[in-house]
Amino acid sequence: MSEQGAFFQSDQADPSPMRHTLLWRLASYLRPYWIGLVVLFVLMALGAALEVMPSELTLRLINRFMAQGSLRGAAPLLAGFVGVLVAGFTVSFARYFLLAKVGQKAMLDLRIELFAHLMGRSTDFFHRNPVGRLMTRVTGDVQNLNEMFASGFVAIVGDAFSLLAIVIWMFWTHAGMALVAVGILPFLLVATEVFRRRAGEAFRETQRRYAAINAFLQEQISGMGLIQVNGQEMHSGQQFQALNEDYFQAFLRTIFAYAVFFPVVEFITSATTAALIFYAGIKLKAGAITWGLLLAFVQQSSRFFRPIRELAERYNVMQTALASSERIFRLLDNRNEIPESPEARPAAFAREVRFEDVTFAYEADGRQVVRELSGVIPKGQRVAVVGHTGAGKSTLINLLMRFYDVHAGRITVDGVDVRELQIRSLRSLFGLVLQDVFVFSGSLRDNIVMDRPMDEGRLASVLEQSQLKDLVGRLPLGLDTQVGERGQKLSAGERQLLAFARMLYLEPAVLLLDEATANIDSETEAKIQTVIERVSHRLTTFTIAHRLSTIREADEIWVMDQGALVERGTHDGLIAQDGVYAKLVRLQFADSEAA
Repeated sequence: MSEQGAFFQSDQADPSPMRHTLLWRLASYLRPYWIGLVVLFVLMALGAALEVMPSELTLRLINRFMAQGSLRGAAPLLAGFVGVLVAGFTVSFARYFLLAKVGQKAMLDLRIELFAHLMGRSTDFFHRNPVGRLMTRVTGDVQNLNEMFASGFVAIVGDAFSLLAIVIWMFWTHAGMALVAVGILPFLLVATEVFRRRAGEAFRETQRRYAAINAFLQEQISGMGLIQVNGQEMHSGQQFQALNEDYFQAFLRTIFAYAVFFPVVEFITSATTAALIFYAGIKLKAGAITWGLLLAFVQQSSRFFRPIRELAERYNVMQTALASSERIFRLLDNRNEIPESPEARPAAFAREVRFEDVTFAYEADGRQVVRELSGVIPKGQRVAVVGHTGAGKSTLINLLMRFYDVHAGRITVDGVDVRELQIRSLRSLFGLVLQDVFVFSGSLRDNIVMDRPMDEGRLASVLEQSQLKDLVGRLPLGLDTQVGERGQKLSAGERQLLAFARMLYLEPAVLLLDEATANIDSETEAKIQTVIERVSHRLTTFTIAHRLSTIREADEIWVMDQGALVERGTHDGLIAQDGVYAKLVRLQFADSEAA
């Protein structure tokens, strides 16, 4: 495992992430929408100005009309007050709507980038990273970032504008009272820093354990049949309970930080309000200020403290988003992929596929599953590979299609190293049928045609060749029949026939069969053997064989043992050698007779 792959798999977040780096990188997703951001900041500045207008109007109303004991002539000020409220509502609506729109566009771009990035990862990457964890990255973690844009980062900027406008108004109106009001800030900064240190690690741990729950849940649901057959429901429930208990304990630490922080903030703000009133009372008694100024200051101080009280919630959103962004960028920075050279050429198959001293191990320092293997698959020939479980047979297909790259030697197509060919073009040469067939939700037609151009004539021919025509004829909706998630409405044999139909519609040059008849009934196996016989006369065929009776007619049989090619030849020739292949045949037929 590469260091990078191992690090991502652990799902650990850096205890001291570079916040500024993360925020700057996140901001790059907003740059395409800079016009909307400019408008947003203008709205924020306008909203901040409107924040202080009610207090200013309150001050003028009280000072001007309290002495005369009548509101005669106050209509313009009252109209202005109502106008400010309406304008504030309008600006607030436009701000939140634009903010949500820009944030959603940025998250749309990020989700698409994440999905495209996942599509380019190597097979090894998906073997090392649970599906549930990857789903959390594309869904939950991206949603956390959206929350940050909607009520975190930009909202903090808006609050900063509001605080600045309020502070300016306070100092412009009465510097002494303003100094009393802003005297809260040093104490709040200390409390916030303590809260940040305590809560930051708890946030990251909470997110990590949440991802572990998702990964476990996805695996358990996928394997529910096996769990129920083996009576493991109670054991799985205990494991799930343990994961949730870990999540609960991490979340409790977060709650504890809040439980301390909120009362501290309330105490500091209440003390500041009391100090402000006490100071104003002295000044009022001395005649240095008016009742209008006192009421306006009390009104404005409540607005001054509001964003400060919301700081903890903003911080919650920001910390959750930063932890999510760190994991998202670790995924985006992962380079566990099959490299393709910019000079890679299209693949073409006219003569042969050749293995030249190929050596490969799945782990860098692990056991070699293929050792110095050489062999040729000539065009139009049928080559089969046999051997004990773990001999390295299926690995040859993984190397042919460049799901993995060889560690030594090379594989060539018409003399060209596969690493010099375009990956998509190379893989289009092969039609792969596996023992375990994956079927997508949707119709039979969708699963056969996939995203290729629709050709009714070719589809009809494929149904005939794959012997799927009878099944389609029996179904009420024919090719439009919905097969269910993972093809659960089809039998194992029907899924296998569908896989052959899908492969034939692709019109590959080389047919790759990886124990394609291992888990099906004898009747379906006979159908598939008929299909193979039909297509193998016009396609080059490379078969990983489990049932040796299915490869008697192969032009050449490769016998593998411990990753090495130990014998090769025709069925009759290998039987005559009385070596490894002959022993495999005797063992298999002895088992069949015993059964």
